[in-house]
Amino acid sequence: MPPEDPVKGAAATAQWRKHLEEEEHERRLFYDRDRLKEHRAVLKLLVAARARYDRAKSKTAVLAVQKGLPPTVDDVRRRITQIDQWGTNSNLLIDYEAYLKALSDGYPAARIESFEGRADAQATIRRDLDQRTRHIKEWLAEAAASKNEEASERRR
Repeated sequence: MPPEDPVKGAAATAQWRKHLEEEEHERRLFYDRDRLKEHRAVLKLLVAARARYDRAKSKTAVLAVQKGLPPTVDDVRRRITQIDQWGTNSNLLIDYEAYLKALSDGYPAARIESFEGRADAQATIRRDLDQRTRHIKEWLAEAAASKNEEASERRR
């Protein structure tokens, strides 16, 4: 029996890995698809908390917003746990955690620095949260569209 062709073996392994990645992507997509309402509620809470910081016009106002943030964080964490109690299924957990950390620490500090003439930190953290918000919205849109694809396939 001739030995296995290493080039073909590597190609087959790469193809199998790609297949597994696609399967995992689809699994997470369908998982989140079934929880769209809950995800949208979490995103709404995160965006609203960020907007409260953005409306604050002084260091005192930012600190007041920060002081009032823990109940929102607790609510968001409770909702995240309801979405994915094991923390292994949803594709958005990393974004949610980063958002919560930024709103608890980095965002208020950067907002205060901006009042002191140092806007760089705020610009950086805003870009990061904007990117995370886009990622969340794009993922939820893809999840919602996957529902439509499945429904249209059933009608065929």
